[in-house]
Amino acid sequence: MSHFTNVKTKIKCLVTLKKALEALGYSIKENAKHVRGYQGELTEAELVIDTKSSYDIGVVKTADGYSLVGDWDMLQVRAGIEQDEFVNGLNKKYAHFKVLEELNKQGYDVVEESEDQQQVVHIRVRRWT
Repeated sequence: MSHFTNVKTKIKCLVTLKKALEALGYSIKENAKHVRGYQGELTEAELVIDTKSSYDIGVVKTADGYSLVGDWDMLQVRAGIEQDEFVNGLNKKYAHFKVLEELNKQGYDVVEESEDQQQVVHIRVRRWT
């Protein structure tokens, strides 16, 4: 019986995903295509995220973009990575980078970024015409 669980995301761009992971302190295992789980179980993934433990998180291509796969119970025990916290943090950082990319495409410069007590990110921009 598999211990792997897929978590849907709205992630569609691997380049931005890699930036978000790096900003959160994670790295991609180069040339790895198998996610490690309970008792040596393996599942395939497009990318494998290094958790500094014997369990991995994988990024899997779906019809709608990408999902995350892992043995979340064991990731929490062995690596201290809780599924909801990881996914929410990654989604937030990914969205932040996507907003910055879109602002840049539209010719805006970021003047100031801040995060309030509720962890809401505020971005002030300007564009010279």
